[in-house]
Amino acid sequence: MKKNFIDAKDDVIDYLNKQKKMTAIIIGIAVLFIISLFFMIPKVQANIRASQIQSIVSQTKLAKKANYLDAKTADQQISEKTAMTVLFSVPSGKTYDAVIDVLKDTDQMKTFNHSIYIYPIVYNAEKIEEKYKLKKDETTVIFFESGKEKNRFTLETSQDIKTTLIPALNQLPLSSVEPTVQTPAENTTHSTAETTQTTQETQTQEVDEQGQVQEQPTEAEVPAE
Repeated sequence: MKKNFIDAKDDVIDYLNKQKKMTAIIIGIAVLFIISLFFMIPKVQANIRASQIQSIVSQTKLAKKANYLDAKTADQQISEKTAMTVLFSVPSGKTYDAVIDVLKDTDQMKTFNHSIYIYPIVYNAEKIEEKYKLKKDETTVIFFESGKEKNRFTLETSQDIKTTLIPALNQLPLSSVEPTVQTPAENTTHSTAETTQTTQETQTQEVDEQGQVQEQPTEAEVPAE
């Protein structure tokens, strides 16, 4: 009887130990699953948001010199590109629609001298506003060089976007570069100044070499009678 009781006790202990091991395994799996969710969820959300943005903007076909940025890699592209013009805007509204009308007009885009990328502000608006110092309810164009802002302008609803956008975009990179070549007028002025200075220096040198100007001869004395 005593032996049976001991055997039964050992069986219970073995069962409890197995249950503890099983419980520990289940808890471990659950912890790993929760940890993996922390890494997977942001990526899944980013992919969903990117696909949603893509579905919004893909309905409009732009001219060759205009493109939409991928929401997942937009910031990286801006930081890595040597030179880049980016238009930040919520993909809706009167100003945005007017800009898109210009950017998809192949005739107007022929006079555009570089390329432009559109950064649609759909998600993380506050983060984008803080990072690039802009307002989501405004349409802002920024020119970057190696990820650093060099120039910008903001489009107003009162502007005639159709006539002012392309000239403003063409001027944007040029305004950030300091002039290194003199204009013809500046060259002429500079040359004239140098000529005047050279003439003055030559005259001064001639006077110094002569010492002084010789006195004019006085009238000849008439001999006394």
